[in-house]
Amino acid sequence: PPAPVRAPVDAPPEAPARPAKAPKARRAGPPKISEDDLQISCFEWIELMRPSHPILEWIIHVPNGGKRPRGAAGKLKAMGVKPGVLDILLPLPYNGWSGLAIELKVGSNKTTEQQDDWLEVLQASGYYTAVCYTLEAFMDHVSRFLSAAAQAPSADVAIRQAAYLTARRSRAQD
Repeated sequence: PPAPVRAPVDAPPEAPARPAKAPKARRAGPPKISEDDLQISCFEWIELMRPSHPILEWIIHVPNGGKRPRGAAGKLKAMGVKPGVLDILLPLPYNGWSGLAIELKVGSNKTTEQQDDWLEVLQASGYYTAVCYTLEAFMDHVSRFLSAAAQAPSADVAIRQAAYLTARRSRAQD
């Protein structure tokens, strides 16, 4: 019989075969979309709706955020750009509302403190306000704005606005 073959002493023993790894499951859910892409989709839908809702002629995007070249932020501030202004505004009264103001967000992004201030003040002023993460949510909110009459604002709107802003400014100074 042939002599057994010995492995050299310094060679590691053969590792047992590993079971094959299962492929990682992809997260279910909608594909990732940028805020710019969401914005474009929203305005494509607005264009489709405009013939039956002429008020939508006056809805605008406020190009307040985004990346800017160096030095542009100072120039924009000097020109009157304010932090937190919402993405989409319709600054005309309609159906009992003072106007429409929508902030668009994607993924897990949250509104900033300044955006919360704008949402609060505009809502207190009789605007229909919303934060939308999807095209479907945007379409739903705009449709509600176009079809649902606003509740009559209470007489103390100015008092609530002033109280909110005073509290907000005192918190900022602390």
